[in-house]
Amino acid sequence: MTEMAATKSIMVKGIIPFQIPIFYKLMVSMLFVAIIPVVLLGIVSAGDAQSLISRIGLQNAIFVLTLVTLTVVVMWSFFLARSITSPIENLSRVATSVSRGDLRDADIDVLSNDEIGDLANAFNRMVNSYKILDSLAREDIE
Repeated sequence: MTEMAATKSIMVKGIIPFQIPIFYKLMVSMLFVAIIPVVLLGIVSAGDAQSLISRIGLQNAIFVLTLVTLTVVVMWSFFLARSITSPIENLSRVATSVSRGDLRDADIDVLSNDEIGDLANAFNRMVNSYKILDSLAREDIE
């Protein structure tokens, strides 16, 4: 039943309903980074490259292309790192809270359908089992 709720939350939030492993996300990002300089050089050569190079000079043109490439790479790396670490930080925060016995905000929102989403689903199942065991233990005491 928990898996069904997690699947519904994935569908409601508009996440892709099939699993894309993080490894492949990283591989696509590396290919994207490798293609950026080629695309930029293609844009420069498709336009009036001679006038651009003659205006700013060959060394400056290479410097500008390198600067644009580095900017895009840094921005993409930051986005990718945040998309991986943010759910793990959230899970760590909630796990610390659960380890102290606080079950009020113990549910993790599943925002992806990759390995991190699988980890969040497993954590939610574990917390639900813990809640059931806790309620059974309280009933036995009463």
